[in-house]
Amino acid sequence: MRAGLGVLVLKCRTIIGDTSTEELTLPDFKDACRRHKVLIFSYIFFLCLFALSPSRYSQASDQDPAASSGQTSSGTGESLSTALANDGSYFLHSLYRDGIDLVKLPLRANEVTVTGVLVATAILGTIPATIYGLDDPLRRNAKNIPDSTAGTLTTVGQGTTLGSLGLIYGWGLYSHDDEARHAVLTGVEGIGLSSLLTVGIKAAFGRKRPETNAGPRAFFQGGQSFISGDTTPTFAAAATISEAFNYRWWVAIPAYSLAVMTGVGRMGKDAHWASDILGSALVGAGTTELLFYLHRQRETPTSLIILPMLPGQGTPGVTVVFNW
Repeated sequence: MRAGLGVLVLKCRTIIGDTSTEELTLPDFKDACRRHKVLIFSYIFFLCLFALSPSRYSQASDQDPAASSGQTSSGTGESLSTALANDGSYFLHSLYRDGIDLVKLPLRANEVTVTGVLVATAILGTIPATIYGLDDPLRRNAKNIPDSTAGTLTTVGQGTTLGSLGLIYGWGLYSHDDEARHAVLTGVEGIGLSSLLTVGIKAAFGRKRPETNAGPRAFFQGGQSFISGDTTPTFAAAATISEAFNYRWWVAIPAYSLAVMTGVGRMGKDAHWASDILGSALVGAGTTELLFYLHRQRETPTSLIILPMLPGQGTPGVTVVFNW
């Protein structure tokens, strides 16, 4: 390191390949800090948000004093190593149970309603509508974004949403909040599963990227555009953050806005169409929400009710009702 005339120069020798040195002046370092100050402020915002706002789990505990006192007594005496071990066990158990539930998902077709089918059809219909009507004009507008700005949008969106999961998990360790940590672990599972789906969807549809100038309808041509592998995890993380705070608007809106920011950055790089980002949102958030739904279903307590058949109600006996 050498300093001269108020200019700081850092010399770094590369290890692999070239043995030449690179110099980073102090103005360049300050410029890099300015470019990422939005990311720093976002981290501070979410940290204050988690510290000052109770999650839905702690609120639920306040409504149930018996459960709250039981959780507090067990959580307070739990060491860090024990908490991490329990979380690891929970995560592996969830992977196993979720795998079984996903395989058996077609058997739960009786839970599907007509309203749900209509809503799903309308949501999925937005993708072809975007392909045929909005992809081209939105691409022309996105190309006006400078490359440096597009890169910053992607970095801030990814870094803040994914980094916020670490903040929630750390806060869960500090406050002995098992449910908050389990929410993050479910989100991590959602990120992994949606990322795997993204790889399969890319291979299946083979859409050309916008930068190839093949047009928005260039599917099944060996491309990698549909859907965005960078944007899918951010929407999965946004869904996790929103779930952790019971979808309060002042949490969900910033979280999903940061995920959209990631997609806009990728569009600014001319790497994806708007419909690619929309597909990533559906896969990332949808997969994660499905896992949360399965977890809630498993955590619903079962009940067995046995009632006697009173005179005048038919053949004497008992009525058995089992809810699961």
